[in-house]
Amino acid sequence: MFKSIQWKLVVIYIMLILLAMEVVGVFLVQSLEKYHIDTLSNTLDGRAQLISGYIERHLSPIPRPQDINDVIRGFGQEIGIAILDGSASIITSTDDTRFQKGTKLLTPEITQASFGTTAKDTRIDSKSKIPYMYYAYPVKNEDTVVGIIYLISSMKSIYDTISNTKTILFMATLLGLIVTGLLGFALSKTITGPIQEVTKRAASLARGDFNQQIEVRSNDEIGKLTYMFNFLTNRLKDTMEEISDEKEKMEAILINMADGVIALNDEGMVIHINPVARQMLSLDEDITGQNFSSELKRLLNIDMKQLLSNDYDNSETLIKTKDAILKSIYAPLKRENRIVGHILVFQDITKQHRLEAMRKEFVANVSHELRTPLTTIKSYTETLLDGALEEAELSRQFMDVINNEADRMTRLVNNLLELSRLDNRETRWDIRPMDPGDILKEVITKMNVNIKRKGQTLKVSVPEKSPEVFVDKDKIEQVFQNILSNAYKYTPEGGKIFVDLKHADKTVKITFKDTGIGIPKEDLPRIFERFYRVDKTRSREMGGTGLGLSIAHEIIQAHDGEINIDSEPGRGTCVTIRLPAISQELARAD
Repeated sequence: MFKSIQWKLVVIYIMLILLAMEVVGVFLVQSLEKYHIDTLSNTLDGRAQLISGYIERHLSPIPRPQDINDVIRGFGQEIGIAILDGSASIITSTDDTRFQKGTKLLTPEITQASFGTTAKDTRIDSKSKIPYMYYAYPVKNEDTVVGIIYLISSMKSIYDTISNTKTILFMATLLGLIVTGLLGFALSKTITGPIQEVTKRAASLARGDFNQQIEVRSNDEIGKLTYMFNFLTNRLKDTMEEISDEKEKMEAILINMADGVIALNDEGMVIHINPVARQMLSLDEDITGQNFSSELKRLLNIDMKQLLSNDYDNSETLIKTKDAILKSIYAPLKRENRIVGHILVFQDITKQHRLEAMRKEFVANVSHELRTPLTTIKSYTETLLDGALEEAELSRQFMDVINNEADRMTRLVNNLLELSRLDNRETRWDIRPMDPGDILKEVITKMNVNIKRKGQTLKVSVPEKSPEVFVDKDKIEQVFQNILSNAYKYTPEGGKIFVDLKHADKTVKITFKDTGIGIPKEDLPRIFERFYRVDKTRSREMGGTGLGLSIAHEIIQAHDGEINIDSEPGRGTCVTIRLPAISQELARAD
């Protein structure tokens, strides 16, 4: 309870009032007691002087008790009076039970009065336990003490008054303490109330509720405290909103970025990992809040002791996983020139590696494809120059070979140029709505003679009227001719070739199927790669460049279509082309 400022203030107020009342009470009681005692002393002195004036002549030369007694009877209603002679013997008194005639009194004050000095004393009666004031006044005849007036007065009324005063002071103090406690509680409430409200609102702030405002009710220190709390709350709210916005932006960036990111603290514990990093590293669960696992350390080739000791120099490494090639980049997190964490960034460079490998392979293939006919041409030319020109038949054979190799080089160069134009989007397209069935029929007519000559059977299923498509006739014709030519080349004599066209799912589906030699399953994923041949020797013998299917794939994609190949060695190949059909409404508008 006393840990509260409110109760501390109340106790302080009560203690201050109690101390003040005690000081005032002691001073008042002492002053009151002294006042009454002095008043009583002055009263007794006045009575003694008055009595002395009356009885002085009755004491000298011979004391006359009867006359003296008549005098003091008039003064003894409230006080006790005893008249003593010069030897301190009682002559007469107003109280015979207390003062017996002829008895000597040898109290200190009487002894002092015997020497001519007024004296007084205060004592408590042994029997009645009541305090009395004793006053001795000498009566002189010239310089001789001829008698003593001895006055006795009860002080009970004085101490009763003082006791009542103490009671009143106690009750006043008690009442004052109660009033002080209530007022102190109310006053402290005006101080502690705003503080408690600030504390309550601060607790809400700590829980994340930043919509906290306190009404400013005064212009004093408490009001200034309330104003500063509101100001700080607004600043904190704005700051937290900015931090939240930045956090959301960062989270969005980390989630949607193509690179994987892992953040570690200075103890090697994962404080953040984005989904891309989990996917790259094949992590099934979130490892945030966990220590960097030994498997990841091994996979990433990271010495954690070296990393945590801030002595990690290998900032970039290549990582080969089961399905990808990753580039790992390390960067320290610094705060005031002190490393407080570590960032690991992973970039999937599998595609770049694959493209680089394809580029190298492409360059090697182009070089090989060009070198082979050039070597042939050069060797035959040298033979002719060495004397073979004189043999007409041999020269003609050599010139046919040279011509064929030159044609082969021309086809290769033309195909490369076409691929280059397709890659660089430099191809000029003549797009118009056409019936793909008509284009297919023209290609079949051109190829039918060769197919029949080889003893192959061609079965065609093309409707008289097909849904139109937006196509470049020459390019699509090139695709159809290339695919049908491949079916013709790689299907043995007596084999079958099937061509089918139908309308399916808002597309025109063209299917080329043969009973040829087929393609191994492992070669199918690379069938559209440039210069890729399943059987390189056989392809060259048939005049292929290895670019036909690549060109066909690029052309079909440029028409927003799809081309797929399904094949099985010894059972033939099926090539499926899908082109988007023109809607009837769009066709009528055109």
